[in-house]
Amino acid sequence: MRIIYFSHKHSFFRKVKKNIMKHTIPQFALYGEGRWIDNPDFVHIEDIEARSSDLGWHIKAHQHTQLLQILLLKSGSVQLQMDTDKRFLEGCWGIIIPPGTVHSFRFAPQTDGRVLSISDAMLSTDFANAAFLRAADCIDLNHEQEDFQHLWQLLNLMEYEFQRVKSHKTQLIEHLLKAILVFIERHHSTRHAQHQSHDDLTLQRLKSLVNQHLAEHWKLSAYASALNVSEKKLNRLTLQAYGKTVIQLVHEHLLLEAKRNLIYTQKSVEEIAYDLGFKDPGYFSRFFKRCEKITPGQYRQALERQN
Repeated sequence: MRIIYFSHKHSFFRKVKKNIMKHTIPQFALYGEGRWIDNPDFVHIEDIEARSSDLGWHIKAHQHTQLLQILLLKSGSVQLQMDTDKRFLEGCWGIIIPPGTVHSFRFAPQTDGRVLSISDAMLSTDFANAAFLRAADCIDLNHEQEDFQHLWQLLNLMEYEFQRVKSHKTQLIEHLLKAILVFIERHHSTRHAQHQSHDDLTLQRLKSLVNQHLAEHWKLSAYASALNVSEKKLNRLTLQAYGKTVIQLVHEHLLLEAKRNLIYTQKSVEEIAYDLGFKDPGYFSRFFKRCEKITPGQYRQALERQN
């Protein structure tokens, strides 16, 4: 297996265009370095300072369609936004950013930390469907200093191996990567006490189908047929796990995509409606108002006033 990597305190950097494209959420391989070119063996590690210090410690909103990112914050602070969730983190934190999550950072100057980027395809079969890597998450490690130090040392070892010329380097990196993921999974399991089962796998596959067919507005029967389960059982699983029916989850995801576009692009309400599969922009506006109590235009105006 071939691993692509870069790791230097002030590594190469291509200047990011100042103007965010009007009609899309910016997508990068790594921030500022062009769009993703399929590479199933891609792994990258760098200091937070290497990329953000040249940009005034501000990484604007963007997404990676094929990359999982794990940030380990050692000191300093960050104002973080992941989709519609805003957080302020200070001290020792782990941050999980799954593929497709729109995110931005505003770091305090001299913030110390590492960013590990992994091709989605690079994850071993042990972690390919792991729930803890499929939802954006922030892990407070301020009171878990021993575990934090172990994680930090693993990242240091990974960077060290990247810089060495050894015949078994790829194998070593795989082992280090697995150790890092095991540490994170342990914290997630402790906090959430989740257990994988056949039903969990069905729910994971459902999420994937919702993402793939969101703009097609699939009915419950289509999801049940694709998953080879009854409509009744599928609704029962989602109600038990999330307190929502399948269609409620689909509508929730439609609303999230609508908000992403209203927040991060300058698309018109009509453009967003058509992109999300609504044949009538008026119906889209009514759908949005039913969920949020305000129209898409009012939602965008409220955001502009806040900013």
